[in-house]
Amino acid sequence: MGPRTMAVAAQELELGAFGSLVENNPKRPEWAAIVPLSLLGLGALAFGIGIAAADQRQDGTWYYGLPMLALAALALGLACWFLLRRRPPKTWVAWYEHGVVRQAADQEPEAYGWDEIGHVARQDVKVVKQFGSYMQYRLLVIPEEAGGQIVVDNTYGGVLPFIEGLTDTFSRSRVKQDAARLNAGERVDFGGLIDINTGGLGKGSRRLGWREAERIDLKHGSLHIHRRGDARPWMVVPAVGFPNLLVFLTLCDALQRQNAT
Repeated sequence: MGPRTMAVAAQELELGAFGSLVENNPKRPEWAAIVPLSLLGLGALAFGIGIAAADQRQDGTWYYGLPMLALAALALGLACWFLLRRRPPKTWVAWYEHGVVRQAADQEPEAYGWDEIGHVARQDVKVVKQFGSYMQYRLLVIPEEAGGQIVVDNTYGGVLPFIEGLTDTFSRSRVKQDAARLNAGERVDFGGLIDINTGGLGKGSRRLGWREAERIDLKHGSLHIHRRGDARPWMVVPAVGFPNLLVFLTLCDALQRQNAT
């Protein structure tokens, strides 16, 4: 189970040299919350039943115990939620020279070559809280075949170097594949956000030729595409979740250089 069986799957699929591996750390039940809530709930339940029984004997009513019974129901309900809520299984993810492998708990490993991956997208966001901020890293690896996706986020140790290594390795492979498609006269689409061909880039009927394109800036979580001579961006596209972002930037740079000569 885990890294050993993943290595076997990678070898069978001929994924080449090992790159990196990460594993998540599924949280155990939060006993620090469950125990106090359970004690509070049981105490409130006993107290509420005692009040209701005493009032029933004295004046024939019982509902004065309802507030304590409601508190008991709330505390016990929260304790059950903490105890029974679904947690992700133990999962390992590894990337290799030519692909990626994931294994969850006792399931069989899933192995994909880079040519079987539709796109890779990063969804990194900065989380700001009252007493500070932190980065929430999240990588999506989407196979061509529908039904499965690999997600690596902050629940995995060493997530940032892993994400960067996988993204770089996949992108180098995908650039060659998409460059061949461009040279064959095809148009390469990036998740419906924008597409490119040897003539230019754009979306739908809105096109910009490579000789007109001055630069593409990545700032404030967006891609700013500038047309030569214009102060304002010609197009702004969200960069968070942009599929195959490194591939897009690499191909755009190459096509701009080709058309500049």
